[in-house]
Amino acid sequence: MGFGYLLLGYLITFVIWMTVQALHVGSLALLAGYGLMFYGLSSLNRYHTTFAIPRWIAAIQLVPSLWFALLDASNLFSFKLPFVNNTVTLVMEGVAFALEILFLMSMLYAIRMLAESIELKKISFAAIRNIIFVGVHAALSIVADLPALKGIEQYLTLSRVLLELVMLVSIAWLLLSCAKNICREGDEEVTPRRSRFGWVNRMADTYEKTHNKLNEQARADGEAFMRRRREKQQNKRKKKKK
Repeated sequence: MGFGYLLLGYLITFVIWMTVQALHVGSLALLAGYGLMFYGLSSLNRYHTTFAIPRWIAAIQLVPSLWFALLDASNLFSFKLPFVNNTVTLVMEGVAFALEILFLMSMLYAIRMLAESIELKKISFAAIRNIIFVGVHAALSIVADLPALKGIEQYLTLSRVLLELVMLVSIAWLLLSCAKNICREGDEEVTPRRSRFGWVNRMADTYEKTHNKLNEQARADGEAFMRRRREKQQNKRKKKKK
């Protein structure tokens, strides 16, 4: 349906970018990531029209990505661009950040609407939870840069980084869950469909094992709790009889 390409593009844009940015080629990851997400969202737009909004935001996000590609090229090959200065760079960074937040929120909202339409309540709830994560992350990022809060800037930055990590992982798991559980009408199978991407299958298998392990642990804890409760009730009855 497009979730595989969306997940791959998301990982390139928001996870792999962190690595390649240290090599001053992060713009290439942004171009590739948003391109893949645009393709995936174009496929998903056929099944729910709300995917049109993040689709076009992904296309617009290619503009600041191209700008950063020019900056990376000028740094790597030591040539100067006449229209590059600190003011323009700050403006482009602000635009890119705003588009990133809008993209994530609109993508998650579209997933929520699709999940609601096919009655996948867990995915719908996870999408809403992640929208809240994105909103709080955006607020912390803005507040942390306010000059009036320089004294507690380090604490705000730490909170922002930790929340961003949780947000990135949570959204990745949501997209993986969508790729695993949502398919075209008529393609429903008794056993889960395998993706054409091997890495998606490996992530899905890991997710399934973890999910099953947590369910088994929760079931065992519940049985142990009920057993202790019955034992207490039996002890109380014995005391009353005495």
